[in-house]
Amino acid sequence: MKKTVPASTACSTDLAGTKPHVAQVGNHVKAKFGVKNVGGVAGRANASDHPSGLALDFMVDTATGNAIADYILANKKDFGVTYVIWRQRYNDGSGWDTMEDRGGATANHMDHVHVSFAKSAKVNVSC
Repeated sequence: MKKTVPASTACSTDLAGTKPHVAQVGNHVKAKFGVKNVGGVAGRANASDHPSGLALDFMVDTATGNAIADYILANKKDFGVTYVIWRQRYNDGSGWDTMEDRGGATANHMDHVHVSFAKSAKVNVSC
């Protein structure tokens, strides 16, 4: 998939309580793929990047999720992404690994693409 081209108009740095670089990528992906529902900062019982504002959940159908996961992984370095979880699989850039069953569709990431980000990154994307 074609990589992003540096943009002249940066995306908003505000999205669901996330860090500015996370919000920029999230707003870019929302605009590019027409995503309506994106989760950001949230408490979690297990280890997660959500409480620190370093993760997004794109609630989407399978076809859109496949496209988003592929796009984010193709731009992993430019977006400051550390890993993606989608359809009970984990990918840190080295390929998809199957994850254990967590007991339900949402817990297994069947209905959303989870994206975790580095603590800081310089991103340049358009919306």
